[in-house]
Amino acid sequence: MNTKVSDFRIAEAVLTKICNDCNAPFRDVSVSFSKTPEPNSLHIGPTKNVAHTIYKIISEYLKESEKIVGQQLVVDPKLHDELLFSIAANLRTFIYKDNRIYTPIKQPHLIRLYQKPLVWILMKDLVCPVFDKEIKNLRIVCGESDEIDIAKFYDLGEWEGASYPFIFINNIDNLPVQNAFLLLEAIKAHGLSPTEVMKKIYQTDLYDRYKNLLEVALDEEEATDFECTVAVSISEKLFDLRARKVAKSEKDFVKMAQNAVPGLPNQWWMLGVIEKMMEPTRGSDWSVYEGLQPYVEQFWNTVEEVKQKRAKSGKDPGVPFDLLLRLKSKQTVDYKADPTITYQGLLSSDRIW
Repeated sequence: MNTKVSDFRIAEAVLTKICNDCNAPFRDVSVSFSKTPEPNSLHIGPTKNVAHTIYKIISEYLKESEKIVGQQLVVDPKLHDELLFSIAANLRTFIYKDNRIYTPIKQPHLIRLYQKPLVWILMKDLVCPVFDKEIKNLRIVCGESDEIDIAKFYDLGEWEGASYPFIFINNIDNLPVQNAFLLLEAIKAHGLSPTEVMKKIYQTDLYDRYKNLLEVALDEEEATDFECTVAVSISEKLFDLRARKVAKSEKDFVKMAQNAVPGLPNQWWMLGVIEKMMEPTRGSDWSVYEGLQPYVEQFWNTVEEVKQKRAKSGKDPGVPFDLLLRLKSKQTVDYKADPTITYQGLLSSDRIW
């Protein structure tokens, strides 16, 4: 079995990103796991598990980048060490997650796709109906292999001795990451492109159903890990696609609201203002506050004078509500009201009996 760098999604995605940042073409090469180097191959040697394999592929590719792509990808030694340290720390969570003890599988075993509920529901209720595919209850081989990616689909004839197509999944403790890889391979097993499927989900209203299913099955942190793993694995900026979709929806919402009342194009707030539409207008503008402050101080100074006069005359020092309304009316109406006339008298001329 000729293994290449592209057979490991995370390794390919990371190296492709580094190559793009350095204006260098990513070149796929064969990977050798033997103890001795092989010609025209990236020598990895024996590894402990799939996460260790991914790390070795990235580190050896960077080390031999001048031979592979024609230039040194990471020149600064300090940056090189920091990059590899960050990659190693993240890959470690693939195997151990929050557990310090990792228990390998002693013997591979066979299950079916329906025994992975999250992936099964995503395929049965979302992907297959949308892309007009009949759901396949695929066989899944669970095992340990440092030479196979976290999940990989093998069609009939691709694995010597296998009489049926199947998906191989590596045993890791991080189930959200494992499920994310399994989903992509399940999509591939149904004759679809994982990249095109996920792009359509993120660019349309299908995302709401997709996100709701993740939130039901996983907690917030796990759902984020799942989405990020999918995005990195297919080397697509899915969250950018979603942001553009949301921005377009808000733009269409404003346009629709502006046209909702003929002759009144500025009355779009009748349909409600969402927080994201208000956010750009927020800031540290204190002009309104400073402009109103003199009137506020004048009002409360007057209230304090009234309280002192009432206390001196032996009355309750509190200010009755109707008196507060009279004091405030000087600032809220555009005409001078006679404070000696009751509200009944002031309103009598405006009533229609």
